[in-house]
Amino acid sequence: MRKLFTLFLITIFAINSCGPTLESENEGWQKNLDAVAKLKTDFPVFSPLIDKKLEEAKKTWEEAQGITNEDQKLDKMVAANNLLEAGPLGNLRNMKSRISGLKSKKESLMKLKTPDYKTEERAQNAFETVEKAIKKADKVMYMTNDEFTLESAPGEIDKAWTALNDAYKEVEIIIDNINKANKAITDEKVKNEQTIKDEKAKTEEAKKDVKCEYCGTPNASDFKKCKSCGAPRGN
Repeated sequence: MRKLFTLFLITIFAINSCGPTLESENEGWQKNLDAVAKLKTDFPVFSPLIDKKLEEAKKTWEEAQGITNEDQKLDKMVAANNLLEAGPLGNLRNMKSRISGLKSKKESLMKLKTPDYKTEERAQNAFETVEKAIKKADKVMYMTNDEFTLESAPGEIDKAWTALNDAYKEVEIIIDNINKANKAITDEKVKNEQTIKDEKAKTEEAKKDVKCEYCGTPNASDFKKCKSCGAPRGN
């Protein structure tokens, strides 16, 4: 019982130690401010949206600094950071890396040998889905000032992000299915080869000469009487 209680305390401590802290949120805030500044440089068209979210985040952050209760303060700091690293801004920040990862997944899929026509067809459809998702994301990331509106931009970003994620998951599923199918084919081939090898070994064993139990002379495997002493084969 004492061991279980100790294990429980260790688990609780481990969970808490992995969670956010005032120090980690302060560090995260500085990193997010730097990331947002770079985001405006990379995607100037989205500056109005970025400025709006930054203003909301700064207001929430300032409110957090006036809270004395550490738990409540931490919750507020986490909320402020989430405004800059999650949602539309977070998706826009991670769009390029997601596209790069999706392209890498597609290349991995292209190198695999599909086990059947149905899987090949699904893979080809996935390639089209990937291209459409990337094209959609590119259109959003590099929209013009005339195309941008503060009201529609968050939704456009989120839809592009969802399309990239859906395409990524689809390619992952196909890769996993192909690997499982190919492994099953390989395992079956190895099993059949082993069966053939075992049967061959049995056949060869059956053809081996058999010694006469009386005089020890080797005789053919199907002998009835020893060729040397004439003794009948034992049962």
